[in-house]
Amino acid sequence: MPNRHDSAAPTTVLYIKHMVCARGIRVVRQELEGLGLQVLDVRLGAATVAGTAEELDWPRLRATLEAARFALLETFHQTLVERVSVAVNRLLREPGESLRHRAFGAAVARELDLTYGQLSAAFARLVGDKTLAAYIISQRLAYAQELLTSSSLSVGLIARRLGYASLAHFSGQFRRLARCSPSAYRRLLRAEMAAVVGDEAPNHARDGK
Repeated sequence: MPNRHDSAAPTTVLYIKHMVCARGIRVVRQELEGLGLQVLDVRLGAATVAGTAEELDWPRLRATLEAARFALLETFHQTLVERVSVAVNRLLREPGESLRHRAFGAAVARELDLTYGQLSAAFARLVGDKTLAAYIISQRLAYAQELLTSSSLSVGLIARRLGYASLAHFSGQFRRLARCSPSAYRRLLRAEMAAVVGDEAPNHARDGK
């Protein structure tokens, strides 16, 4: 008969850093199964295994994951901040309708099975120097910089993809982060890239010979 896990049996959730893609999920599953663990679920940032936390060989588990270039998160602070990071980045990159500013924080909280108020209060206690709202804004603008660097999307389309209701709102927040407008940021990057390409070109190519 197939080996079915009793839904009432104890389980342990492992929060794992650097697991950011489908390949990472596969590797983590293989490593955990190689330790003889019954793996019930693996998703970005976390894996669920059968058994209680007391039954796990934590030193061996930690060493195995580190050898595979992952990191086991063991404190509440580490797990919460990492789970927020994973949730924010997944929602930013998820295809489909973009989440508006005010809806984004609530969506992150739902990912963690908390209300926005609960998550915001816990994040403030743990991180201290940055609110949850400020952290989400910083991650959205960091993704905006990534899109300005690596894509040909217009600034307006990037703003809409990130859920901003207006280009002016997006540009204002971006300017506070980068000290320049999104368009100026892209122009500066292109100028820097052109200068690098020019410096790396052979002398005869630069001289037009």
